[in-house]
Amino acid sequence: MPNYVIETVDSFQGYFSLVDKGQNGDISSLWFRGQGNSDYKLTPSIHRHSAIKTSEELFSMERRLLTRYRERSVPYLKNKLNDNWELLFLMQHFGMPTRLLDWTENPLIALFFALSSARKNENGEYVNDAAVWVMSPSKWNETIFKGQTYKGGAMSPSDNFVSNGYALDADVRLVNELPVAILGIHNSPRIVAQRGSFCLFGKSLDSMDEIYDRTGVDKVAFPENTLLKIVVPAGIISNLLDRLVWMGITDAVIYPDLEGLAKETKRQFGYGV
Repeated sequence: MPNYVIETVDSFQGYFSLVDKGQNGDISSLWFRGQGNSDYKLTPSIHRHSAIKTSEELFSMERRLLTRYRERSVPYLKNKLNDNWELLFLMQHFGMPTRLLDWTENPLIALFFALSSARKNENGEYVNDAAVWVMSPSKWNETIFKGQTYKGGAMSPSDNFVSNGYALDADVRLVNELPVAILGIHNSPRIVAQRGSFCLFGKSLDSMDEIYDRTGVDKVAFPENTLLKIVVPAGIISNLLDRLVWMGITDAVIYPDLEGLAKETKRQFGYGV
């Protein structure tokens, strides 16, 4: 059994009772991540390449992706990018593999992501349970930077802890091992609409749930309630998704552009999304 708590809900009310903890500032706030398959791990997209087996291969791939995107994106940019961090968040926004893992401050948005990305079979039945992960960014970072002058809460890319320990052009030997919870650069309407926040991974290839599960090993000991997994059974996904749409949590709200409008309209007229 994993060290993190796993809760299974049977209704919208059951879900809300688990996430209704209040968002009272950086120290006590919670972040949420929805995933369409409860078996998926908390790992960023760049880790999912079959050829990446070591930290050196990870950072080599990142450098190649950054260089290629920087060179090829120029004709499409309205404004010049000032630094690597802006480039990284732009890449994440448009689906390029990065060391960033998306989270949100809004539990309803996370639930929508989980339910709307759940896979159906040819009969229109959901084939997997979905899941929403709940994390305390303050407790996570408190553990990662134990023994240092950490003041609590999520960090900014400009903080020395991040800019020095997770730099995109750093020698891999100098990069921190474990992920850090950071606030994103709000350079797109989607990040703003989705209340987006992120975990930036270091040189470890382990997922966040695997790292958490090593509590007590390698001097990693997370406080209680740092990470929680909420499982949404396949049988109630359709009902919960209808409830969310009725409450105004729709594609057009989460994706405030023409793509979001198209998804919402397709869903309303009975097309698969």
